Amino acid sequence: MATKRPVPKFRRATPAVRREALVDATLCCLKQFGHEGVSVRRISAAAGVSIGLINHHFPSKSGLVAVAYETLALTLQNSIRRQAEIAAASPRDRLHGFFRASFAPELLDPQLFNVWLVFWSMVAHAPEIRAVHDRTYGQYRLILESLLGDLAKSGLAPQFKLRPAAIALSALLDGLWVELSLSPANFKPREAIALCEDWVSALCNGAFPRLLRRHAL
Repeated sequence: MATKRPVPKFRRATPAVRREALVDATLCCLKQFGHEGVSVRRISAAAGVSIGLINHHFPSKSGLVAVAYETLALTLQNSIRRQAEIAAASPRDRLHGFFRASFAPELLDPQLFNVWLVFWSMVAHAPEIRAVHDRTYGQYRLILESLLGDLAKSGLAPQFKLRPAAIALSALLDGLWVELSLSPANFKPREAIALCEDWVSALCNGAFPRLLRRHAL
């Protein structure tokens, strides 16, 4: 009888799997430790790998944080967009779904806010993170432009300029999210959603003349 060869207990992870694990470990460290989580030693310990392996997969600490930033931003954007599209019968319904998803409990997690604070603090002096910020913000604005564009096509609103309208709505959403994350006792998510709905109603009623197509910015 042939002797069975022993099955190895461990398998070498592929580079893609290892990079994903390092990104996950980075996000976990940022959630738990905030700015102190931007430590190669902490991240390597959380991932269960050597510091040298991080240097092998990423050109720098900023490079690793940049990939974590983009991963988190795109994951949240895609989740919010999918929720907005579920059972949405009209452009206004899709916007309402987007607002509800934007202020869902999982997005108001204080630890998640800690992660964004770290990212934002590094934008000014880390070119890789600045590039991710510009890219992901552009993609987020395009989502809003698509939702607002559907609203304009439906005839529910006067013809308006999509780009500045999306910028204005993005600023409102971001500002409310920051305030809710910093001071959740001051107002409720439902109030934030209502304010966003009021903004859309005002847009539909032509309350922002500089956003209308007949006006130049």
